[in-house]
Amino acid sequence: MTNDSLELDPLTLLKASDTPTVIDDKSFISIYDVRSNRRRLFILIMIAFSSLILPFCDTVYLPALAQLEHDLKTSTTLVDYTISSYLVTCGSFGLLWGPLSDRFGRKIILLISFAFFTAFTIVCTLARSITVLLIFRSLQGGAISASLIVGQSVVVDMYPPERLGFAMGLFLVPLLVGPIIGPFIGGALASSFGWRSTFVALIIMAAISTIVILVFVPETHHYFITQRQLKSGKKIETKTIREIHSISKPTFMPPWRPFVFLLDITITPHIFVCATIFGTLFISLTLIANRAADKPYSLSPFLIGLCYIPTGTSSLLGSLCGGYVSDWSAKRFSRIPEGRLVISLLGSTLCPMGLLLCGWTFHFNVHIVVPLIGASMFCFGETFIFTSVAAFVNIKKSTMAGAILALINALSFVCAGLGIIGAIPLVAVIKFGPLFSLLAGLSFFTIIIAMVVVANQFRKTTFIIRASDLPKAESFSIKNRQIIEESTALQWF
Repeated sequence: MTNDSLELDPLTLLKASDTPTVIDDKSFISIYDVRSNRRRLFILIMIAFSSLILPFCDTVYLPALAQLEHDLKTSTTLVDYTISSYLVTCGSFGLLWGPLSDRFGRKIILLISFAFFTAFTIVCTLARSITVLLIFRSLQGGAISASLIVGQSVVVDMYPPERLGFAMGLFLVPLLVGPIIGPFIGGALASSFGWRSTFVALIIMAAISTIVILVFVPETHHYFITQRQLKSGKKIETKTIREIHSISKPTFMPPWRPFVFLLDITITPHIFVCATIFGTLFISLTLIANRAADKPYSLSPFLIGLCYIPTGTSSLLGSLCGGYVSDWSAKRFSRIPEGRLVISLLGSTLCPMGLLLCGWTFHFNVHIVVPLIGASMFCFGETFIFTSVAAFVNIKKSTMAGAILALINALSFVCAGLGIIGAIPLVAVIKFGPLFSLLAGLSFFTIIIAMVVVANQFRKTTFIIRASDLPKAESFSIKNRQIIEESTALQWF
């Protein structure tokens, strides 16, 4: 036997030392893998359908406002307040539903909220005065806001971060398309059966959604999943969950606590982008319907409903594309969590461009097709960025998903409600072109601020990496020399 058989190549040892050892233990699963992909998709579709009621409820009776005003013998201003009050309470009560779902679970909160919504909608259907309608429309918005807040939390519970963007895009499709199809369906119902029929349709939808949630949607909160397995005696399955040590017992967060997130400069600009653009969406929906009914267009309620089809299609495409691009950007710019927003923020610039085109073509009475193109551009950009921001903030603050989503939606709906109150009298003074220019400028300003924050995060990360390159290089060099020396000594032995 010669010493050659005992010789070890130093380069081989060096390469082996830098190769990580991977232990593949199939007994460990992720909390996100407790359900199959098909099962998760089915639950996602059920939850998305239930969330459709929220935006649908606000816009379904827009074509019937004139009927409502005449039937209840009230003023246009008070009728408009039934829209804005719904949006304001929808955002405000969302701050409560999110923490409640974090503490007590998703399913029970959804069932309770739909029960309240059904009761309030019945009162709205039977209302004989504007006061009763105004009060219960407000309560209606507060109850149904849980469908969005808790629904988003369900999506976050089921999908891992690398797939959350696309899943959130699918979930937000009904939310963002609801304001578009609502006037179309509401116009047909009001023309045939009167304005009360729109609330009857909501009662039917709420009943169906309640049954769907009760039968097909399980509890998805991570803590309650593990506890259910423990109580059922499936301890082995519970122990195989990789995230078991990070799943702690949930506590109730006071509704005002989510506002603390606004102190985080890396999140706040993106929240305000969503709130500003979402509020502008509802303002434009209301004003476009009013403008299309005036001269020189003078469209009927049915034709006005048809005008929302291209904008609805753009919202659908924007949501799906936004989710896909968000996940792609997260992999391409994986250095920081804000990387998933890079392309989305660029795409959101379609919002101010679309507003300018829509506003000024309406201002100069251009053919209706042209302002609808501008509105479609805006809707695509709005859903494109909204999907990415929803995924981003949940990944960055994953332990408080319900609370952070409640904050985003609260600000978005409150901005929409207050925006309608201010925009309706303002458009009568400064007309469409200047008003939409003001909205476009505000949207563009928030987008630029968000871009600056993302760029600054990249700059900080680059600086840290460069500053740490030298120590790492020196450490790597010392490690290499030690390995070579040890291998050489072994050969001599």
